Amino acid sequence: MHLGYDFEMTYYDFNQFKTDIPRLGSLCETFQPDTILAVARGGMTLAHALCMHLDVRNLQSIRCESYDEDTQRETVTTFGKSDFSQSSKVLIVDDIVDSGRTLQALLPFLQSNNPHVIFKTASLFTKSTALVQPDFSLYEATDWIDFFWEKDFIKSTLPQ
Repeated sequence: MHLGYDFEMTYYDFNQFKTDIPRLGSLCETFQPDTILAVARGGMTLAHALCMHLDVRNLQSIRCESYDEDTQRETVTTFGKSDFSQSSKVLIVDDIVDSGRTLQALLPFLQSNNPHVIFKTASLFTKSTALVQPDFSLYEATDWIDFFWEKDFIKSTLPQ
């Protein structure tokens, strides 16, 4: 589900994030996940916030890489394992679904190893051209997004 708010944005700040968590959380509430899986690294901040909003205590992560800096790789690499033995509904969370290749690789991998689990996906931003569209999303991405958890941290920690 995409709310249809389309706008160009290059910088996504904390104030917008605070506004968007309840909005995205409300969409995800319909699924009633018992577990949230963060796609590391981009989905970790969002997944934590959604856990707090949805009161989900089972937060896990998996690392998928399809980019080197701002260059997309030919293949998606997945690292790590998750334990869904006590889960029935898992919400996979990433900050943006760009090409959709991460979800295209991750979903079959998770489903084949966890046939008892229903998986749904959520992101803040989605490109309309993505191979896989998330179940829940707020915005169509029409530009490269600089998220506050990347840009502000890097700016504040680099030596002057």
